[in-house]
Amino acid sequence: MFLLLGTTGVCFGQGAIVSSAGPVHRGMGGASTAAPISALGALYWNPATISGMEHGELEVGMDLLFTQHRVDSTFGPFSGSTEAEPGTFPIPNIGWVHHLENSPVSLGLSVNAVAGFKTNVQSDPTNPVMSPQPTGLGRVSSEASFLQIAPVISYALTDRISIGGGPVITSGQVGLEPFVFGSANSDSTYSSGRSSRYHWGGGLQAGVYFIPNEDWRFGASFKSPSWMEEFEFYGEDETGAPRELSAHIDLPMILSLGTAYAGFDKWLLAVDLRYIDYANADGFGDPATYDATGRLNGLDWSSVMAVAFGAQRAIGDRAFIRGGYSYNQNPVRESESFYNVATPLIYEHTLSVGGSYKLNEMLALNIAYSHFFENSRTGPIVMPGVGAIPGSSVTNEMSADVLSFGILMRQ
Repeated sequence: MFLLLGTTGVCFGQGAIVSSAGPVHRGMGGASTAAPISALGALYWNPATISGMEHGELEVGMDLLFTQHRVDSTFGPFSGSTEAEPGTFPIPNIGWVHHLENSPVSLGLSVNAVAGFKTNVQSDPTNPVMSPQPTGLGRVSSEASFLQIAPVISYALTDRISIGGGPVITSGQVGLEPFVFGSANSDSTYSSGRSSRYHWGGGLQAGVYFIPNEDWRFGASFKSPSWMEEFEFYGEDETGAPRELSAHIDLPMILSLGTAYAGFDKWLLAVDLRYIDYANADGFGDPATYDATGRLNGLDWSSVMAVAFGAQRAIGDRAFIRGGYSYNQNPVRESESFYNVATPLIYEHTLSVGGSYKLNEMLALNIAYSHFFENSRTGPIVMPGVGAIPGSSVTNEMSADVLSFGILMRQ
């Protein structure tokens, strides 16, 4: 028989991490470690930069994610292709920054959907991998949402350097079908798994922001892993009787470095470099091997580097236009395509555009659009106890688009 591959809904952006927060930040391609031009962008990658913002503000944004996902497979003389129907996934973001009067202290609070995904690939008897259990996977459905609440304090040591940080509180819910992070049923099928409740965890973040002169800015930040409690799932055995399932899933550590240049009239240029440590995050970095019961231990993702470029230009006194590009290494190797059918956001290249219009000195409207260029991973079908099947293949292909809009209210 086919053993079902690892399916998880925890894949949403830069690998598994949403790369930007809100339309202003998205328009800059996610570059903000040294370019605090909005509350959400400043809070998302470097808490120290809120000291460098000209005004306190409240920013509210909503991203709408549209994905296109296809699964192709070949097994002996049989081959087929199946399109997913994931629908539209909303990603809300709220950021607030306040400068205490006559004080070097600035306060911030962000509420971000930092990770989330939904896919739904119907059972397809003409596609070997998607054929009904236990021959193949059957229907693959995954849905996940990770929300972070991050209170921040930043302290301006001088006019040129500030430090900041705070705790990060994370809440997550995951649904997986089939649930191969648990043992197989006695008939070699796998249960579905829906987390019994929202699960909680946390970590911390810290950063530094340096302004050597009027033209240049530099920043660096650290986000610890989000250590989550063990996820518990409701499932059922081959008779329909209830089963209790579990999995360990943490979000990875992230290191960011950034610089920004404002020496050209009406222009701001920004570059970020990031390291995302998937290899040491539970669930993502655990080896993609099966135990004697058919349970998959992990996805064996690699740690990756990512780079983001952003540019903003003022148009008169009220409008701004932005453009950005980001590239990230792919955490999924070709040989692991079989284990990642339900983690299809394997993109590498993204282009973004955006703009803002100030209705008055207090209120601005923001919009942005990102296109994640199509990418694919192809590898063999892998059976437990047997290994890779010669002549077999599984290909995941994906592309995505994000429309982001919101408002910014200055204090």
